[in-house]
Amino acid sequence: MRGRRRYLVVLALLAAVSVAAGVTYYRYVYVPPRPALATEIGGSDEAHGDQYFTVKDEGGKVIFTTGHMVNVGDEFISEDETRYQVVKVEGTGAAARSMGKMEVLVEFPPAVGAQAKNPGTPSVAIYHTHSDESYVPSDKSDSIPAKGGVLQVGSSLADALDKKGVKAVHSLTPHDPHDAGAYDRSRKTAVQLLRDRPQAVFDVHRDAGPAEPYLKEVSGQGTVARAMIVVGRTNPKMSANLDFARHLMNAVNSRYSGLIKGIFLGKADFNQDLYDRSLLLELGTERNTKEDAQEGIALVGSVVPSVLGAGAGPGGSATGRSIAWILGLAVAGTFIYLWVSTGSWDEMWSKIMGWFGSGGVRVGGGRKNGGSGQT
Repeated sequence: MRGRRRYLVVLALLAAVSVAAGVTYYRYVYVPPRPALATEIGGSDEAHGDQYFTVKDEGGKVIFTTGHMVNVGDEFISEDETRYQVVKVEGTGAAARSMGKMEVLVEFPPAVGAQAKNPGTPSVAIYHTHSDESYVPSDKSDSIPAKGGVLQVGSSLADALDKKGVKAVHSLTPHDPHDAGAYDRSRKTAVQLLRDRPQAVFDVHRDAGPAEPYLKEVSGQGTVARAMIVVGRTNPKMSANLDFARHLMNAVNSRYSGLIKGIFLGKADFNQDLYDRSLLLELGTERNTKEDAQEGIALVGSVVPSVLGAGAGPGGSATGRSIAWILGLAVAGTFIYLWVSTGSWDEMWSKIMGWFGSGGVRVGGGRKNGGSGQT
C-alpha cells in the first residue's frame, strides 16, 4: 500500500510540474503561428519606392493613394465615414464603389471608452515591422536598414503619450529586410510587448506615394503629415480592430479635422490577430519630411489617452497570472501529497494543524514554549 501511495504522489507531482512548465512556456516563449500570407507583390504586402496604388470612385475622383497592395474586396473608410469597396484592379490603378455611410458607433467597453475606476496607469506598445522606412527629404533615402526615420516618428508618438500620463513602451527592434518575412519577424516582438498587457498596440510605418494626399494644414500647428490607419481584413479580430480604429479616427478628427485621412482594410493580417486593439499607422510617405510626420503623430498621440481612458489593460499582469498559476499548482500538489500520504482528510487536516502548533502558534490558543498563555 505504501509503495502505491508513493507512486501516486510521484505522478501527482510530475503532473503539477508539467502543467506549470506548460503555462510558463505558453506565456513567455510560445509565439502563436501567423495566418497565411495574403497575395503579395514583390515579396511583400506593400509596394516600395515609387510604386503605389491610386484608388478612384465611380466618378473618377481619387479616394486615396497607398503603397499597400490593393486587391478586389479591400475597403476604405474615408474621414467622413463613407465606406468604399474595391471592385477592380488594373496595374497600380483601382476602382471602388461607395457602400454608403458606416453604421453609428457604439461606446467602447468601460475600461477603454471611459475613465476606468481602477487607478492603474494605462500603457501603449509601439513597434516597427519595417524598421528601414525613411523620409527622403529628411533622411536622404527612403530606406535605412535597422535605423529608418520611422523609428524617430515612433519616438514622437511615445513622447506624446508619456506627456499625457500614458506609459509608452517603444521597441526599436529591427525586422529587416523589408520583405515577406518582416511580419513573421515582428510577430515575435509584438508577442513580447503584449506580455505586459498594454491597452493598445501600434505598428508605425510610413506609406509610399505622392506627398500631397498626406499633407494637412492644422490650425495653430502649421503643416503636418496626416495618418492613415490600416486594418487587416483577413484576421479573426478584424471587427474589434476596426471598431478601435473608428473610435480613434473619430476622436482625432474631432480635435484635428482630417488629421487621419481614413482607414484602409487590406487583404492581410498585419499580426492584428494577436490583439483586438492592434493597429497599423501610416505617417506620410517617403516624399514627406520626417519632421512633418513627427508633428502629425504627436497630435494623434495626444488624443489616444482620451480613447483609452485611464484603466489598466484587460486581464492584469501576465507575470502575476503566471506566478499565481504556478503557486496554485504547487499548493494543489502539496495537498495531493498530504492526502495520499495520510490516507484521509481528517489525518491530513490534523497534520497541517500540527505544523502550525509545532511552530509556536496554536490555532485558537496562546503561545507555546514558555509563552505567557495570553492571546
